[in-house]
Amino acid sequence: MEQQLAWERQPDDRQWLKPEGDDPRTLYQMLMTSVERFAEHQCFGFIPEKGMPRVHMSYREFGELATSVGKQLRDAGVGSGDRVAMILNNSVEWAAISYGANAIGAAYTAMYTHQHGSEWAFIIDDSTPAMIAVSDTEVLDKLVENLPNDASKWPKCGILLLGNEPANHLPPEGVVVHEWTSFVADGRASETAIEIADDPFALNTLIYTSGTTGNPKGVMLTNWNTLSNILCVQSAFKVYVGDKNAAFLPWAHSFGSTFDLHWMIRCGVHINLVSDLTRIADECQEIKPAVLLAVPRVWNKFYDRVNAQFQSSGFKRMLSKKARKAAVKRIARAGVQCDAVPPRGFFDKLYDKLIWSKVRARFGGEIRFCMSGAAALSPDVASFIQMVGLNCYEGYGLTETSPLVSANGWMGPGGSRLNTVGLVANGVKVTIDTNAWDDPDRPDEGEIIVHGPNVMKGYWNNEEATNEVIIEPGVFRTGDLGKLDSKGYLSITGRVKSQFKLENGKYVSPAPLEENVKLSPLVEQAALDGRNMLRTFIIIHPNMDAMKQALSAAGKDASGSDEELCAREETRTWMLNELKSNSMMEPTWKGYERPANIILDHQEWTTDNDLLTPSMKVKLRNLLSRHESAIEAFK
Repeated sequence: MEQQLAWERQPDDRQWLKPEGDDPRTLYQMLMTSVERFAEHQCFGFIPEKGMPRVHMSYREFGELATSVGKQLRDAGVGSGDRVAMILNNSVEWAAISYGANAIGAAYTAMYTHQHGSEWAFIIDDSTPAMIAVSDTEVLDKLVENLPNDASKWPKCGILLLGNEPANHLPPEGVVVHEWTSFVADGRASETAIEIADDPFALNTLIYTSGTTGNPKGVMLTNWNTLSNILCVQSAFKVYVGDKNAAFLPWAHSFGSTFDLHWMIRCGVHINLVSDLTRIADECQEIKPAVLLAVPRVWNKFYDRVNAQFQSSGFKRMLSKKARKAAVKRIARAGVQCDAVPPRGFFDKLYDKLIWSKVRARFGGEIRFCMSGAAALSPDVASFIQMVGLNCYEGYGLTETSPLVSANGWMGPGGSRLNTVGLVANGVKVTIDTNAWDDPDRPDEGEIIVHGPNVMKGYWNNEEATNEVIIEPGVFRTGDLGKLDSKGYLSITGRVKSQFKLENGKYVSPAPLEENVKLSPLVEQAALDGRNMLRTFIIIHPNMDAMKQALSAAGKDASGSDEELCAREETRTWMLNELKSNSMMEPTWKGYERPANIILDHQEWTTDNDLLTPSMKVKLRNLLSRHESAIEAFK
């Protein structure tokens, strides 16, 4: 069957200030165009309940569902300019509510089901939604616990409850609880057509940022913010009608919603929801995706597990070493970075069959390309993925930029560069404000400033925070440090606020070293600090099983509880030396960057203990406070 691109690539010289020609003006209009073009193609694949087979829904069926939801939202009292909040995991219902709200000119605000109830309460109080959709009775119970016992403080149009169970704890009297099945049925039965919203600059979504240093801020993204991102990459990457993806990035995050949902809908892709995040590889073997989008944490675990398997026997070590050597030679001859290079020659093809094809099969064996975003991807991991035989492209962006700013891959074969996040996307411009950074050793670095149609309107109800980052409409201070080379490739070198200065005047950017340390099989989580100190220190949450095995193999004491083991000076000294020898070698890492001290934290950092944000960023202030006495001893 001939592979077909859904759309022509956008001209490089088109204007990006507003929609033109056949451009969709809203996300719902984009969906309806895809429904018309791909009506009988599969749109979604999902597992309704654990143990059940995957079922599928066509574009026509999903379009009808989204329209029915839009009708019933309207009939329930949701109007243009209102907000609809969602506390749902990725699902067909999530997608239908977001597009249904967009159809009537309302915006959606998505939250994570695993967030603290107090965070839901803050976001709901700030965004004042007209309705809240919740995934099940457990979420509703938690919502009832955290919202006021006053009906006037609840959404005017009530609660939309998904799932098959009736509510346990009801909201205050006067707050309507709609049941999903009847809600959709009423929408289907409605004979009054939707007056379809048509404003490309109307609010499409409020996405609340992680809140690592305070309360979350609601990022206001318009239809055109998101659509300009989607249109600039359509057919720049080879995504064909009928391709499958395996969707597991949370749609409550901008990377997930823009690219793992909306972009796929635009391109006629068959979106397959991963039902169990602990079994991504297993479900990929069933789905056989052509496109896979993930964050570095996923790629790091892939890297660790495959390499651990390579080390499981002498024969595998020998064979994988030869396969690596052949792959490195082949890629070097091709002179490309990030792009996969097919094997050449008898032995190279043999190693591919014996080693690399089996690794690719872990993800279904049909991936055409994969993308990494939301955090820095280690060049070692990126190079390894290329050796495996996968095109892997790293991108850069922020929630406030819808999110794409730049990426590898979209320039075509041979155009990608490791240690960069590629060229800036069409329609977007990046400048470097070197005045925001005063390290004399790195004069070409500075704060990344983004200019473009993807830049948010501002932060909801927060003019002060908006004025700190929006220089003028369409121009945004990212807070990220970076540099542009002579050919326009962008490199990210850290965060302005996370950079710190040691007492000797040297600046340290913690993120690159942290990401490299997390590649160690001994490490699960890591944070580097040392501001206003003589030397840096690092806080590690170890992989306890791996650390115990390695300690025993080294003849060290591995007895006692996890807490006792991490507190033992011998353990800390051994772990620091191991990491310095294998993950922080000079000259890659300068002497003043490498930590002089280490703290081993036996407890995992999670959202529940308030050490991670919902998007899995470390809340450094809370982590440092947790280990305050140990840190004081380093001074």
